[in-house]
Amino acid sequence: MRSLPAVWARLGLLAGLASLLGWLYARHIERRRVRLDRFVITVDRPRLPAKGLVILHLSDLHFGADSRIEADKVANLQRLLAGEHYDLVFFTGDLIHTIHGLPAALAFLQTLHPSSGTFCCLGNHDYAEYSVWSMFDNSRDLSSEQGNPGKSLARLARAARQMAEFVRKVVRNELVRLPVAYNDITAIQTALAQAGVQPLVNQAFHLQGDDLDLWIAGVDDHTEGRPDLAAALAPVPNDALLILLAHNPDIWLDPGIERADLVLAGHTHGGQIRLPLIGAIHTQGTHLTRRCPAGWFQRGQARMFVSQGLGESVPLRLGVLPQAALIHLVPAREAGLNPRAENKAPAGAGRTERCSASAGP
Repeated sequence: MRSLPAVWARLGLLAGLASLLGWLYARHIERRRVRLDRFVITVDRPRLPAKGLVILHLSDLHFGADSRIEADKVANLQRLLAGEHYDLVFFTGDLIHTIHGLPAALAFLQTLHPSSGTFCCLGNHDYAEYSVWSMFDNSRDLSSEQGNPGKSLARLARAARQMAEFVRKVVRNELVRLPVAYNDITAIQTALAQAGVQPLVNQAFHLQGDDLDLWIAGVDDHTEGRPDLAAALAPVPNDALLILLAHNPDIWLDPGIERADLVLAGHTHGGQIRLPLIGAIHTQGTHLTRRCPAGWFQRGQARMFVSQGLGESVPLRLGVLPQAALIHLVPAREAGLNPRAENKAPAGAGRTERCSASAGP
């Protein structure tokens, strides 16, 4: 019979091995496993073509420094999209993780061929680069302070306090900000426009043609920008078919959101790491819960889809596959369905969650 210390040692070894295997899977395998989900929802509007409208929704690609995993992920996404028809492409922010990822992001955009255009809103990572090193006043090297121990100790003490605050916010699922550099957002928007992508920052675009009369609005990022839903919707007629793009799903808390037929958002990455009993480790400081950090939400006529995203804030995914979505909007007159009843349960939801309307007020 084995002694109790030997049993504990073996259990510790097994736990360590399981943790290592889990870390390897989360870092090197799941991040590559892109899935393409399909949804069909009905819209009770007269300005939608009889065949409907197919939307490709992408969010949180987080292009950064070139890496094998990023290249594999893009290749897998392109393989899934090969031969697919979609009328519109919508990006809901965090196209880049660092400014060094912009060339790769623009190159990827050139591989998409929607029939009616590509639109985007901005995310916090489009504005800023984040790093835990900001706790050390953006300096990774403290050797220059070796001759001034008092200053070094003060900086380390401040970093310790900030680290404790960081941990507290993660545990409480609150917003965490650690910016170290800010991007030239005007230059980024110019580059996007030159690549055929229309950025929408608190503004709307009127798209017409082939029996289609659609308004597309976009709001600025909640964390680094200045979102103004009222400004974005100001030119939109009250009875218009309206799709709203927002990086942060907290736009759902604005009462004006009920004017939109469809809201597309991201930012949460679906929690990125989801554990049994706990749920998502963190939902990026949004109002969404650990139990429902992505999926479908409904309030009145408005529906919101929060994508699990394709990239990561930290290079790990566990229990939350990278996600792209094809959303087919079908006019209720063609579907022959009660639109309000159908809207409660988008078809083809697969493993993507349908969250209750109580997730918003």
